[in-house]
Amino acid sequence: MVRILVCGDFQGVFPLKLRKKLDKEDFDLVIGVGDYGGVEEWRPFIMDMFRRLKKGEERISPEEFFGKKKFKNLLKKDFEAAKNVLKQLDSFGKPTFIVFGNTDDDWYSTPYFKEKRKEKHALFLKKLRNVKIINYGKKEFWGFDVIGFGGYMDIDAFFKKETFKSERENIMKRYERHLKMRAKFFSLLKKTDKELPKIFVFHYPPKGIFDIIKDKKNPMDGESAGVRFYSEAIKKYKPVSVFCGHMHEYRGVKKLYNIPIINPGDGEKGKAAIVEIDDRIGKIKSVRFIG
Repeated sequence: MVRILVCGDFQGVFPLKLRKKLDKEDFDLVIGVGDYGGVEEWRPFIMDMFRRLKKGEERISPEEFFGKKKFKNLLKKDFEAAKNVLKQLDSFGKPTFIVFGNTDDDWYSTPYFKEKRKEKHALFLKKLRNVKIINYGKKEFWGFDVIGFGGYMDIDAFFKKETFKSERENIMKRYERHLKMRAKFFSLLKKTDKELPKIFVFHYPPKGIFDIIKDKKNPMDGESAGVRFYSEAIKKYKPVSVFCGHMHEYRGVKKLYNIPIINPGDGEKGKAAIVEIDDRIGKIKSVRFIG
């Protein structure tokens, strides 16, 4: 039996009450589904960006929104907050596989943007003894192929011309980027061992499960934040389970193509999940939510 601690969406906060609860738990592996940084102060800018796009207005940079000094200080605060969360995960002393989330931009290099992982972020990650990054990769653990695909994604909602009027020129670029990411993911899957059962680790949810935004204050309310090619891969490769996050309004287990999709809840609010998998038959035995 393998026991996995699944957690994420900390937004720079690892609650003490969650740590105390987890210190009493027994698990063999830690899996992080992203958003270790992304402190609350960023939210007004993100909401403003979506409002502008839906109104057909041009977006502005975070420097313009916050002002240079506040923006610089916010970057520092976010870096330190994410460091603390990652230190907490590393300190459990267990193998820890992580993907990054859409609020972790400076922590990873993307295959489709020019931005690269910041040097100070890379140096910090090297100091972590137990954390292994599977953002666009995989690791074998206890007879399972654990396959990760995280970071920012172009979700289906971004391709709707009627929703993003000012983005019409960019929609095709987004879609082309989306197709490249799909090709990259399926190329990764082809390299996995066909004999080993698979576990998928995403930040964003697959299309159709835990994906509809339910927040009246969010201009994207009612839209899907799911990724269609994740659902395609689940249908084709039939993993043992899928772990994902991103959507703070959800928590639980639902099935897609009869495969359990698990959202552990937002770690910022003290939530996580312990998943037990019977390694003899490659099936989930139980899912227990904490917090």
